[in-house]
Amino acid sequence: MDITLSWDLFVIVFFGLVMSYSFIIGKDESVKVIIFTYVAMVAAQAAGNLLTRATQQSQLFLESFGIGVTSAGLDITKLIIFIATIVLLSIWGGFEVSYGNDTSGAVTTVLTGVFGFATAGLLLVALLTFIAGKPIVDSTLMAAPAIAPMLNQSKLMQHMLAYQDLWFCLPAALLVTVGVLWRE
Repeated sequence: MDITLSWDLFVIVFFGLVMSYSFIIGKDESVKVIIFTYVAMVAAQAAGNLLTRATQQSQLFLESFGIGVTSAGLDITKLIIFIATIVLLSIWGGFEVSYGNDTSGAVTTVLTGVFGFATAGLLLVALLTFIAGKPIVDSTLMAAPAIAPMLNQSKLMQHMLAYQDLWFCLPAALLVTVGVLWRE
């Protein structure tokens, strides 16, 4: 079997790893990861916007010390804030998620897999958004020069970004649906 490294393979492995991790941590913890991802996306975007504004206002001052602030540097900062926020919320967030009704083992397994799948899509599209330097749910994301090489090499990446709205709303829709169906 000849396996060529490609972005399509990366997407498949990424989904596999996130879904596997979801099964390891369980349904309730998978829900926490979804919530933390949404919080981290908004926090990173907002912090990046604040940094952009602050550096634009003090650009002459920073340049006098030889500190150049580029848009790529700000995008990397947003990505770091995104990842750090998820990690910090996971470690020290102090959140507890638990569904009131206990479901059967088969239903819990299916829900965990579905949450893992939705989480993988959300994380991947969020990461690509920060790499591209675009705002969340931006219709021009596919035209971003930073991710153009990936898109040229990967049909899966093209589909992921073409349906970014779905990937951003799917986890929330799942949380609402499961919450309504499994309320006490």
